[in-house]
Amino acid sequence: MLGTILRSHYKIVKVLGIGKSGITYLAIDLDLIDSPLYVVKEIQDGKHQPVLPQLAEKIFEIQGTISHRVGQHPQIPSLVANFEENSRRYLVREYIDGEFLSRELRANSTWSQTQVFDFLMDLVGILSFVHSLKYIHQDVNPHNIIRRSDDGRFNLIGFSSVKDLESTWYNTTDDRHHNLNNPSYIPYEQEQSMSQFNSDIYAVGAIAIQALTGKFPLDRDPDSYEFKWRDDVNINDKLIKIIDRMVRPDYRNRYQSALEILENLQSFALTQIPTNKSHQLKPHLIFGTAACTLLLGFGIAKLLSASTNKPQLSPPKVTVTKTLPATTVSSEVSWKIYTDKIAKIKIKYAANWQMENLHNVVTGENATFISAKQNLADKYRENVSIRVENLMNPQMTLSNYTKSAIAEIKKYDRGAKTIESSSTKLAKKPAILVVYTGKDENLLPIKNLEVWTIDRGKAYIVSYKAEPDRYYQFLETALTMINSFELK
Repeated sequence: MLGTILRSHYKIVKVLGIGKSGITYLAIDLDLIDSPLYVVKEIQDGKHQPVLPQLAEKIFEIQGTISHRVGQHPQIPSLVANFEENSRRYLVREYIDGEFLSRELRANSTWSQTQVFDFLMDLVGILSFVHSLKYIHQDVNPHNIIRRSDDGRFNLIGFSSVKDLESTWYNTTDDRHHNLNNPSYIPYEQEQSMSQFNSDIYAVGAIAIQALTGKFPLDRDPDSYEFKWRDDVNINDKLIKIIDRMVRPDYRNRYQSALEILENLQSFALTQIPTNKSHQLKPHLIFGTAACTLLLGFGIAKLLSASTNKPQLSPPKVTVTKTLPATTVSSEVSWKIYTDKIAKIKIKYAANWQMENLHNVVTGENATFISAKQNLADKYRENVSIRVENLMNPQMTLSNYTKSAIAEIKKYDRGAKTIESSSTKLAKKPAILVVYTGKDENLLPIKNLEVWTIDRGKAYIVSYKAEPDRYYQFLETALTMINSFELK
């Protein structure tokens, strides 16, 4: 197979592995001068369960659909192509340059509280997205987790074992055959072919325990079937309780959703902020499931280790909310109100920011609010803008619009890298928040935060753009403006 050229431009350069559902290869694209690497998977029907050609084709179609949908998340490899050639079926995915977690978790090598917190934030955030698509991964283990080389973020792979709860006519897998060589990651209900969403949560919790203790396989109490690990670690009791609840033997006693874990992790992070640091973070201005990622941008990860195991310090009293309180504004900033009676929108903006009415019928841009210059040497002006798009399909869902919007971002800025993609609220309606880096029209580095929602055949997008080094300097003002956005 080495040297084989598929579709006249994907050249196989290396065998990566042989799995239960097929062979994976490393490939390059001969049509590109400086080609990125791709993972090509040759799908095999399986020896133990021979299937009819029509059914095999349907299975391949389902796997392609699953790969495409989950690949919309920035920490899951995106699907580049799926095709059939010479009676063989192939999936082509983005290649993740990094190290498998299985190589990082060596015996007797343990992680700190901060390392485990970052891991949980990444993996639980990914699972929140996967579960929102009604998929259960079923094969979460260190061999299917990669730490990216460029930014250290964790990526989840290995979606050939997915259980699709929306597909009632056919399940591509038998729950029981996954992770048989890694029993510590398998909860009881999955052994009985009754996987739940929180079966994936169990696996992530087990990996966290493995990382903290340096032990594998994990010890269990023979009577309760619970992991025995609490006496082997020296971390905050609150984080212990979160992990403990993730790995309860009975799935009914576990967290029922990944979002619930994210909220608990956020609350835990806030309690770890030393009192003399809390005024700098203003956590009440953070909203949605992106809260922890934004907090991490302010440096909470570094604060975690500094304040671990210090019971004598009373944690600051802070209020954690799922959305920005409508009345929350900084007392140091005066505000003006912008209203567009035609578009039926309203937003609060900083009085020292310049407002520009655009009403661009092509781009849909309605208004832009530009930051005040800090000094004469400033070349870039941070801004918050509003776009109102008339949808071609009035019945378009938020999910479909999000896929289209992210595709547009990648199309016009090939260097765009998504940092965060989460569910939130805009104008009290379900919305999506995306944070990504890229380049502006002058090819200058830029960091973007966009929130969009859909209402009555229109998409409403509020964006904040800033130079990466100055992003957090104006974030509080931008979030206050975004939170104040109203639809009449």
